[in-house]
Amino acid sequence: MRYLDFANRIQANKATETLLTLIDLSPSMEDDDWKPSRKAGAIAANEELIANKLRHHPEDRMGIIGFGSNAELLHPPVCLGKGENSLRKALRRADGSGGTNFTAALKLAETCFFSIPLKSHDNSLLRVLSEIFVEPDVPKPAPVRNRHSLNRIIMLTDGEHNQGGSPLNIAARLKKAGVIIDCIGIGGSSEEVDEKLLKQIASVNPDGSIRYCFIGDQKQLLQEYQTLARHIRAI
Repeated sequence: MRYLDFANRIQANKATETLLTLIDLSPSMEDDDWKPSRKAGAIAANEELIANKLRHHPEDRMGIIGFGSNAELLHPPVCLGKGENSLRKALRRADGSGGTNFTAALKLAETCFFSIPLKSHDNSLLRVLSEIFVEPDVPKPAPVRNRHSLNRIIMLTDGEHNQGGSPLNIAARLKKAGVIIDCIGIGGSSEEVDEKLLKQIASVNPDGSIRYCFIGDQKQLLQEYQTLARHIRAI
């Protein structure tokens, strides 16, 4: 696959990455089977991601998308060395909404990566992007076109896609464009998430393994995000 070949050509010690973390903010993320809540566990994991990226790859860029029934850009991609504080603030103000819409989250990620213009007749996408807000001290999104930079997505969810069209076409388009997608299911049981769909959305490694996992423990989630903070290594 072309996107895997692209990833394999990346020299991890020289290339930069632009990472978008997609966080499920649906009502079930407030469940307290993870103390104090699944949402709090997800935010803590993303704070760990920021800290480790800053430590090992401060020139990388990172942005944050929250999604429920719609998707919202909580923070556009920004260099970790300059945007750490504003990224952490964006995580803390993340608010939930009803439903779980993978498609809206992935479409918004595509727009952030490639600055795709909106079509006037696409009312659903227009509605999603009209909700984007950026604080005055936060830089606006810019196209990411550096061929030496790898684009990545980490999508975390505790449920099933239940609103919007199928996310598979947009996921395939992203992967064809060279974006690497990691999918993570969290919660009390893997039966609570649509593992079949998440595995289809996720990228496939050159050895055939799928970049999806289910995590039912907060400590394990922190460890996983520590690992994901590091660059993808050429195989």
